[in-house]
Amino acid sequence: MFSFCKVIRPPEKTGDHDQDLYHNNIYWLRFLSVFRSLFFIIPVWVSMELRYISLTEIALTEMVILGSSLLLELPTGALADLIGRKKSIAIAFFVYAATYTLFAFANSFWWFLVAGLGFGLADALLSGALEALVFDTLKQSGREEEFTEINNRNQLIFNYSIVFAIVVGGLLFAYSYHLPSLLTALSFTIAGFISTRFIEPDIDSEKFTLHNYLLQTRLGFRELWKNHQARDISLFYILVGALTWPIVISFKNFALVDLGVSEKNMGFIFAILSLAAVQLLHVLIRKKIFKNLRVVFLLPAILLSVFLPLSYFYNVPVIIAIIFVVFLSSSMRWNVLGKLSNQCYSSKNRATAISSLSMLISLIYLGSLGVFALLNHYSSDAIRSILLIMSACSVIFLLPIAFKLQSKYHGGALEKYD
Repeated sequence: MFSFCKVIRPPEKTGDHDQDLYHNNIYWLRFLSVFRSLFFIIPVWVSMELRYISLTEIALTEMVILGSSLLLELPTGALADLIGRKKSIAIAFFVYAATYTLFAFANSFWWFLVAGLGFGLADALLSGALEALVFDTLKQSGREEEFTEINNRNQLIFNYSIVFAIVVGGLLFAYSYHLPSLLTALSFTIAGFISTRFIEPDIDSEKFTLHNYLLQTRLGFRELWKNHQARDISLFYILVGALTWPIVISFKNFALVDLGVSEKNMGFIFAILSLAAVQLLHVLIRKKIFKNLRVVFLLPAILLSVFLPLSYFYNVPVIIAIIFVVFLSSSMRWNVLGKLSNQCYSSKNRATAISSLSMLISLIYLGSLGVFALLNHYSSDAIRSILLIMSACSVIFLLPIAFKLQSKYHGGALEKYD
């Protein structure tokens, strides 16, 4: 459990710039974790869109979100490295707020597509920038080893807050179609103002020019593959993300709506599973089991390879079990694998490199939505089929790579780069 009351006092300046940076940013990060988590719309967004468009059109709208985010991932990551993470983060939340307001009143396929473009832009602006700000804050203050613990603690705050939002959103939808989306917009507006309270870490920034912009984009992408270690960690991170993120964002909702679960019940299901997953991960991190790199690589690969194939049976209990495992594995990607990947990248290119990871995951996610849309056009069993395809990818690709990496890296710590 975490204690939010321990951080209600604002940080006092000590005269030590690096420590003031640490206390200020970690303090405001906890408040940001609350307001950026209030997705009142989570259990109802599919039902909102189904009032006006088909499930295939919903998948196409999600492809627009991913496609626009994909096109903007590297440019916005480079922008964050050049103009600062703080500005990129604040702009992202204000764009989210405007888009959720539009989404609340969208009533046609074309308006949902416009909202999708807004979500894609906001996703790209936030992706990489927040994680890079946190890691560089810790690095500059000499507390780099706290990354996993701080990330997990803030994810606990995030998940306790999202539990509240998901339950409330599911209940409110029965009384007001617009309220879940409008409350989400309000929460993200507050998150935008909180973001302006961060202090920008000292990084090797350069003056923004078109030449530097294009160079930064190229250098950030190369960062993923600059040596064998960076390549191995990046590839594993991408695979775990590609097999979990589509379910976390889209396919879990598609499946439960298809199986007849109500919005109110989905709110309770998602809230309980999310909270249970992050609480379990918190316990595992506190017990330091991820100090062993074998566990880091094998645990998500084995869990996904065992549980995803259960989608063959496709019923509510099975899907609930799969969602829990996916939530847990996805949390591991952010909190455990995220630390390893950050250690592989240099500070100057970190936001761009993280955006590159997100871009590649989004590319695979985009492909999975395209396959789903095609299957759904010709079959009534599309959701089960796409989950089985993902399970096959886990067994054929992720699991063998996990065994290879645990054998390669279990003997020592990873190299770190400045």
